[in-house]
Amino acid sequence: MACGQACPKQCISLNGDEEGFWYPYVDAELCIDCGLCEKVCPVLHPFQSNRPLSTLAAVNPNEAIRANSSSGGVFTLLAEEVVSRGGVVFGAAYDSDWMVSITSAQTIGELDKFRGSKYLQAKVGNTYRDCKAFLDTGIYVLFSGTPCQISGLKHYLRKDYDNLITVDIVCHGVPSPGVWKQYLAEVSDAGKRAIRDVKFRDKRDGWRKFNFVIDYSEGSEEYVMASEHDKNPYMRAFLSDLILRPSCYECPAKCGRGSADITLADFWGAEHFIQDDDKGVSLVMLNTNKGTRLFQSCSILPTSVDYDEVSKYNSAIFNSCSPHPKRAEFFASFVKGDGVNDLIVHLLKPSYRQQIRQLRSTVKMLIKRVLHPVGGVKIG
Repeated sequence: MACGQACPKQCISLNGDEEGFWYPYVDAELCIDCGLCEKVCPVLHPFQSNRPLSTLAAVNPNEAIRANSSSGGVFTLLAEEVVSRGGVVFGAAYDSDWMVSITSAQTIGELDKFRGSKYLQAKVGNTYRDCKAFLDTGIYVLFSGTPCQISGLKHYLRKDYDNLITVDIVCHGVPSPGVWKQYLAEVSDAGKRAIRDVKFRDKRDGWRKFNFVIDYSEGSEEYVMASEHDKNPYMRAFLSDLILRPSCYECPAKCGRGSADITLADFWGAEHFIQDDDKGVSLVMLNTNKGTRLFQSCSILPTSVDYDEVSKYNSAIFNSCSPHPKRAEFFASFVKGDGVNDLIVHLLKPSYRQQIRQLRSTVKMLIKRVLHPVGGVKIG
């Protein structure tokens, strides 16, 4: 939505398509053909690929914050530092309907809403404009989002600001908000259950076996629905690339093209480089001197790791995911109104041959762990 926020006539809005994704819509009667929407388009004018200045493994020393973060909790440290300087932080948060939007925070207490992964497309709204307004008054700003959202912000601003820090993530891809809305409707039994909290990456059973958790109330009773990520229908659909936005399959913002000062990621393969306690470690890529200075001002003791080596375990830095073979079948049924839970379970049911392969893989992995225990350097 860099185009929509840059438009001087406000003639570009977001409309949902049949798959539940939002796309820009131009009111031709209001358009004056100024071409500004094309000038700020990050797809028409992509940034060059970028290699980080340094790559680090890091965790937040506050164990409570780390426990409630998707990985190592480093984003909170960066955000706290910006707020302590009188700055404002933009990030992804739930709204009252448990959809996700980019919003702002100016106090330490408000930062809680940004913590934790939220696996669906976040609406940018007018936050690029809001960000610019803060920047123009000299206020320090940290803006976080997916690489494409950071690229959109940078193109919208059309100039560098010394008081702007941008943070993006290594992104798997964004699922359909329409599918998420339908999933929640089914889980809440059409509103009979009031959802109180959603966690996509709960660590109660460890970081690797993270759980999808929904807290809800039914009448006067409170309940918790928790399942391992590979057993929850929505998470299975997300991780199998069944419900992602079409553009995510050919992402133009990979390889650092989001142009963020700092890139954060889940540190997959951390056990090969550090002593991993299975509580979550952040992979931190410092892309600019500005980003490096902010990171170094935080209370953190990182471990330096080799970018090329860690990239072997974090292929999403470079590679877009591939559409699931049954994606078209899923959305054809979704458009007709079929329930998403049953549909996901049906389409992703492994064949007998796949079940045998999965069993063999699990046995091999267990044998390898017994014969070759992993060590490493202690972090922090």
